[in-house]
Amino acid sequence: MILSAGSVCLGYGEKIIVKDLNIKINKGEIVTFIGPNGSGKTTILKSLARYLKPQKGHVYLEDKDIFKLNTKSVAKKIAVLPQVKSASGDLKVQNLIEYGRYPHLKFGQRMNKEDYCIVDWALEKTGMSELRDRQLSLLSGGERQRAWIAMALAQKPEILLLDEPTTFLDISYQLEVLELIKELNQSLGLTIVMVLHDLNHAARYSHKIVAIKDGEVHSAGEPNKLLTAEFLKAVFRIEAEMLQDETNACPYFIAQKVIG
Repeated sequence: MILSAGSVCLGYGEKIIVKDLNIKINKGEIVTFIGPNGSGKTTILKSLARYLKPQKGHVYLEDKDIFKLNTKSVAKKIAVLPQVKSASGDLKVQNLIEYGRYPHLKFGQRMNKEDYCIVDWALEKTGMSELRDRQLSLLSGGERQRAWIAMALAQKPEILLLDEPTTFLDISYQLEVLELIKELNQSLGLTIVMVLHDLNHAARYSHKIVAIKDGEVHSAGEPNKLLTAEFLKAVFRIEAEMLQDETNACPYFIAQKVIG
């Protein structure tokens, strides 16, 4: 177990968003949080990323309270890509990716040969080597997302946290990004925790799905066991036709109508 939460309560001031969260994430898993809008998925990711301290309970990174660890040590283990990312449009791809090395540098220290080798590796791993001198503003949506993932890879993390990595992308770029995430998990053994809205994508690209409803874990498990017509009614209030993708051995559904 590499990341976990025990009896965690999350909120902003007096407003409680997440109640009594208990989850365990094993090393090398792809775990996806799904649930209706406003259910608390992003809030949970913020806490796992050490951005939001629980009002009650604890988040553990390798059995250590993550909020008692220093920021740099956590940044060497966990890379985070929020849904909304900000960088100057005239910034070049290579310069963006170099930011990923900062957690490994001492104050005032410049990047050395090893750091540049890691940047080159991250560019190659994400298929961005030929675009290293391109400005971010000139990239397509899929290219821009791959550049951000390359920056995260340059941290050489063990865990990658992604909040809606396919948001604002058309279907071809969505699949491109998800295939990259899957390949990084398989080739590097990266533990990946992400939030997705598309349940069919979640089923296809996850080892485990955690369904959040009204700030609590409604259910969790392997896609084949979790994604059923009854589950979709209970969590998303929809009736759907369930199907099986034999090629990828995962379920998928076609929504038919909203209940109530």
